[in-house]
Amino acid sequence: MTRLLLILLLISQTYASNPTFAREAPLGLPTRFEYYVPGSKIEVTPRKNSDSSLVIRIIQIKPADDGHRYDLEVYGLDPGTHHLTDFLRYADTKSPLPALPGTFKVTTQHPLDTLPKPAELEAVPPHKLGGYQTLITLLGILWFIILLAIIFYRKTKNTATLPDTPPPTLHQKLQDLVSQASHGNLPDTERAKLERLIIGHWTQKLPELQNLPPARALVELRTHPEASPLILKLEHWLHAPNTSLSHQEIIPLLSPYKKTQQPITE
Repeated sequence: MTRLLLILLLISQTYASNPTFAREAPLGLPTRFEYYVPGSKIEVTPRKNSDSSLVIRIIQIKPADDGHRYDLEVYGLDPGTHHLTDFLRYADTKSPLPALPGTFKVTTQHPLDTLPKPAELEAVPPHKLGGYQTLITLLGILWFIILLAIIFYRKTKNTATLPDTPPPTLHQKLQDLVSQASHGNLPDTERAKLERLIIGHWTQKLPELQNLPPARALVELRTHPEASPLILKLEHWLHAPNTSLSHQEIIPLLSPYKKTQQPITE
């Protein structure tokens, strides 16, 4: 009997704290409000499946007389009127809440639906060009044509006066690639190109290398008195680049290739 009186007392306090409590929101749009529940703290009842009419989040809990006040965020998934207590329970006992006041109505009308619709624009026929406007248009077209002619003329003139730049010689190309290799900045593609240039140069000078594959030719060149200094240095730099190496230290290694001045193409 005492327990029944206590429950009735708590329910009466809830009605006093939440008199005619009701909230309304459009379908799928969240809304926040404060809700008082007597007794111990509550939690949202876990959904057993995805067919829940309301989604409730407890944002903040504030102590109150004989209970707590909760800042709730609620949005509805099904239109109609729903009781909040159907989706809440006591956190300590996992028992459902008593029938407390509190309804949440989900409507299918969006707030933007109540705004007045904009008036339809009237079609206005465009004004015909004539007189001064026609003259301005023709002058603009003429100016644009003259500008294109000037640009085309200058481009043609510059192209005609530019001297043809000869391709780099073997010595010049080797200088660039060897410098990159000595500092560890030579990509794999450029490394392969460097090896091809060295092997191609010595293949022309040493007929015994002409029928050898590149890998075998490179092995033979490691023991050649003129070719080996550069090849052995390259292998050393590729594994241990020297950032402090000067250009003057590289020049002597390229002396066997300086006599070959014919240009090369990529």
